Amino acid sequence: MAPILFVVIPLIAYVPMFGYETYIAFRRIGKPRDKGGAYLHATWESTHTFLILSVNYFMWLYSSAIVAVGHAVFLPLLVFGLAFIARSILYIYLFYIKSTNRPTPGLDALFALMHVIIAVCLLYATVQTLNILMTGNYQPNDLLPTLLWPGIILTVPLISVPLYFLYKTKS
Repeated sequence: MAPILFVVIPLIAYVPMFGYETYIAFRRIGKPRDKGGAYLHATWESTHTFLILSVNYFMWLYSSAIVAVGHAVFLPLLVFGLAFIARSILYIYLFYIKSTNRPTPGLDALFALMHVIIAVCLLYATVQTLNILMTGNYQPNDLLPTLLWPGIILTVPLISVPLYFLYKTKS
C-alpha cells in the first residue's frame, strides 16, 4: 500500500460523517427542539478522530514536506481553526446551554455556515497538500508504514462500526 493511503483512508472515513453533521446542522435551522439527535452528540469527537489520525499520519510519513505544506495552507488552516472554535462555542450553546424552546435561526444558520467554512478550508488544504506531495520530491518515511498498519487496522473499525450502528438506529 502506498504510504499516502494512510493519510487518505482516514480522510475518506471523515468526509461522509462530517457531511452528515453538516446536513444535520442545516436541517435544524429554525427548529427549536431539533438538537440533531443522540448520534450527533456521540459522533462529535469520534468523527474528528479520523481527521486527527490523517494529520498525524501525514506528519509522521511526510515530515520533510511539512514546511512547504505549512506555507501553502497557513491561511486556510487559520480560517479553519477560527471556524472550528466558533462552531464549538455555538455547539455548546445550542445543544447544552440554550434552554428555551424558541427557535434561534440566526445562531443555527451561523452554526451551519461554520460547517461549510470548515469543509471548504479542509478541501483547499487537502488539494494543496496532495499537489505539493505529487509535484515535489518528498519521500515518505519508509520505516513507518509497517508500524502504522496495526493502528489503521484497529482504529478504523473501532470507530466506524459503532458509529455506523449509531447513525443507523438514531437517524
